[in-house]
Amino acid sequence: MSDKRVFTVNDVAKIRTISDVRISPDGSKVAFTVESMNLEANKQDRDIYLVSTSDGEPVNLTKDGGSSSPRWSPNGSKIAFMSSKEGKTSIWLMDCGGENKRKITDFEVSNASLGPTGESLCWSPDGSMIAFLASLEPVDRERKIKVIDRIMYKAFYGYSDMRRRHIFVVSTLGYESPRQLTFGDYDEHSLCWSPDGREIAFISNRTGMDDFNMHTDLWVASVETGEIRRITSTKGAEYNPTWSPKGDKIAYTARTRANTSNESTPEDAHVWVVNADGTEPTDLIPKLDRTCTAPHWTADGRKILFTAPDQGRTMIYSVSPEGEVAQLTTGSRTISLLSVAKEVDQIAYVSGDPINPGELYTMSLNGEERGLTDLNAFLRDVCLSEPEEFWFESFDGIKIQGWLLKPKDFDPSKKYPALLSIKGGPAGMGGYAFNVYHQLPPAHGYVQFHINYRGSSGYGQAFSDASVGDMLGGDFRDNMAAVDYILKTRSYVDPERLGVWGGSYGGYLTNWTITQTDRFKAAVAISSISNLFTQWGASAIPLWLEVEIEGLPWDRMDLMLKQSPIMEANKVKTPTLFLHGEMDFDTPIVEAEQMFMALKKYGVETTMVRYADDGHGIRMKPVNRLDALRRVIAWFDKYLNGYTVM
Repeated sequence: MSDKRVFTVNDVAKIRTISDVRISPDGSKVAFTVESMNLEANKQDRDIYLVSTSDGEPVNLTKDGGSSSPRWSPNGSKIAFMSSKEGKTSIWLMDCGGENKRKITDFEVSNASLGPTGESLCWSPDGSMIAFLASLEPVDRERKIKVIDRIMYKAFYGYSDMRRRHIFVVSTLGYESPRQLTFGDYDEHSLCWSPDGREIAFISNRTGMDDFNMHTDLWVASVETGEIRRITSTKGAEYNPTWSPKGDKIAYTARTRANTSNESTPEDAHVWVVNADGTEPTDLIPKLDRTCTAPHWTADGRKILFTAPDQGRTMIYSVSPEGEVAQLTTGSRTISLLSVAKEVDQIAYVSGDPINPGELYTMSLNGEERGLTDLNAFLRDVCLSEPEEFWFESFDGIKIQGWLLKPKDFDPSKKYPALLSIKGGPAGMGGYAFNVYHQLPPAHGYVQFHINYRGSSGYGQAFSDASVGDMLGGDFRDNMAAVDYILKTRSYVDPERLGVWGGSYGGYLTNWTITQTDRFKAAVAISSISNLFTQWGASAIPLWLEVEIEGLPWDRMDLMLKQSPIMEANKVKTPTLFLHGEMDFDTPIVEAEQMFMALKKYGVETTMVRYADDGHGIRMKPVNRLDALRRVIAWFDKYLNGYTVM
């Protein structure tokens, strides 16, 4: 028996996470943002830390709970960062040791949902200026009457102020007002300054139909004149531009299809490179067949580094401008937040696995890896469940990967209640990463299992596309096949005490599951979807649905009806808990309201919990997040174990 204590909801509140990583130009230090829950203030604190890549402990440079986005000056002597400590969002500078903090400028930026965006703050190569994104038009946030003339009047969390984001530059001396570089009825984002300092690359949708499509392209603006020139002209979407060290090429990620969403989208993004004059755009990784993150050039310009998911793991890869791909890391883990030194072959990144939240690492490109932080050392005294990987053949022979987690002091001779946890998406990937939603049920005596059903990333484009036009079809059957496989191969799972739960698309699949089968004795749907008509018309992501059904709702009425769980709510018998944020415009709360209403009308045991000041996934406010986690466990305890604690 383990002498370690069980993992609790209170432990979730203690976990510190790294949300941004920047290695210094010479590779000797790393600045990074640490996020932690502030329960007293009911907010998420953010501070900037610094650590040496050779020795020493991390040092908190800001200690104010409101600082983030550290950015090294070109010579590594200073760090620019964003702060909200004075009640305004501001750009600040400090020495690399945290001394001599001074404010450069205040600014505001729109909360509009633009889809994937990249850099919003970057230095000029000579260190004299900083480029940033801002929306300087005034906005009345307290206005009760809203006049709407655009489709995208909702953000992912609450209403959009619908202001445009433009590029500004400001002197690092701090004595001059910012100068606006771009104008017009467009949004710009994902900034990168050219090595010669003359231009700034950025991403923008200038079709005049940006509420209706994601046809973003790569552009550059002259810093001196503001003149704009176009680099790419595609029907797809470009992201995350970065100049080569010589300035002759720009690497970026892109999707090529015209039907691209501003949220989860089935097409895998690839790494591309284009000449600085816009000629010869080239997909560098057509044979890798995985989706890729933002690219980074090595100091000598001979390689481009990026991360990509693969069968539950996320690794670092390199590709040459000629298309030679190599995998640089190994292990059953997830690597993220890659940062590459400008002057040497040194990188920094976050690496985590199912029993270790992400910590900061550094590595030279010859493969010498070194851990730099130990932010969550307290978890070494906590019993965490190591997932057991399994593969099985689904209903049509497709091989599906999954993981099972067992309770503390597991005894195979006993019978345990079990939970099917359904991930969101459908794009994206679960697997070898720390997840409190996976660890809490085993800590309370449950076997829990989850799979990467068809539609997930990390298994190739054909697999990612497999749920397009077939939502609630093959992906649902994959999950049911997983239940059958677990019951057949794990005699310790009690078939009479099964539960199902999920969030976002996982909540959508949960709502569908309870309309199709009575095998689950309890269900929890978080930020779920029940009615595709209202999901399309009331959400901030109508393009998501148009991509998944391959058309507009009235063109695909068969799918709209077939793929809406509310249409079969009369079949539900399973006691169901709905958890939803009132500020959620990714999957609006009307989705939970409708399903809750239907189940009540049909006499099903159901409860809806509304979080007035929270959004998608219920993770904006720490108190709400912890409350939701406690309610999940209490609901399953009531219906699978026969006792009530809430």
